[in-house]
Amino acid sequence: MQNLLIKNGKVLLFKNDDVVIENKDILVQNGEIEKIENNINYEDAYVINAKDKIVMPGLINTHAHIPMSIFRVSTEGCSLYKWLHEKIWPIEDKLTKEDIYYASMLSFVEMISTGTTCINDQYFMPEEIRKAANNLKVRAVLTRPLIDTDGSLDTKIQEFREFYETRDKQNDLITYTVSPHGLYTCSGKCLQKAADLAKEYNLPVHVHFLESIDEISDIQKMHGMSASKVLKKYFDGIHTILAHSVKLNDEDISMLKTMDCGIAHNPVSNLMLGCKIADTTKYLKEGLNVALRNRWARLWKQLRYV
Repeated sequence: MQNLLIKNGKVLLFKNDDVVIENKDILVQNGEIEKIENNINYEDAYVINAKDKIVMPGLINTHAHIPMSIFRVSTEGCSLYKWLHEKIWPIEDKLTKEDIYYASMLSFVEMISTGTTCINDQYFMPEEIRKAANNLKVRAVLTRPLIDTDGSLDTKIQEFREFYETRDKQNDLITYTVSPHGLYTCSGKCLQKAADLAKEYNLPVHVHFLESIDEISDIQKMHGMSASKVLKKYFDGIHTILAHSVKLNDEDISMLKTMDCGIAHNPVSNLMLGCKIADTTKYLKEGLNVALRNRWARLWKQLRYV
């Protein structure tokens, strides 16, 4: 692997729990940062002049449906449930493997161009997404989502197992989660199976959580308890990434503080679908870990703590 020397950049550094920007050089050897100092000289390296440019860690998209960028203009005038039931799910039923592959390539290229180097995904036909990720050498956290509203839970679990067990164990750019779609689309049996898989394979869980007001009553009707109690029942002790989390009340916040979890908030998509946005200021003051999707970065090694 060729050594890399980045000269004259304005380097974003983390110091004393704060972010500072300093004029530094960076030497990368064998794919790892070796030095961040002033005036580094190293003959055996490819040199990039980063004058007047920011040098920073790659952004991490903490919750994505990678191929869905092709549906970006489909949300106008729709609530979340209407959008899912009347637009997206019927369209998705018609997607082919080729559609998924090329839509993933398009999304990856777009994310790379804006500085995103790692994506935490939840979408079906994940073999095609993995193929695209491998071709573009991006970091991705992939899965085969679990849902049992159509009675096909066993099939989806088998698809997940086959997807995970056919992974390239030498490729550390691609990692995995177990991903029940949401508490309002998964029965208790489905959530328990997801928890069992996460423990069996030592993987985190990635799940939609309280994105819209309708979920509150739907989860109560389906499971006989509040959303946060359902989450605690099935995923306590498992690192869990909660997508959206717009509608948390004080009870939910108190419950989440006792769990190994964090929030991937999506303000743009939530506003477009009429869900409003989360009170992230309150969440942070209460000690919850919140990532702002596609806007702020966390180092790759921190993804398990998002």
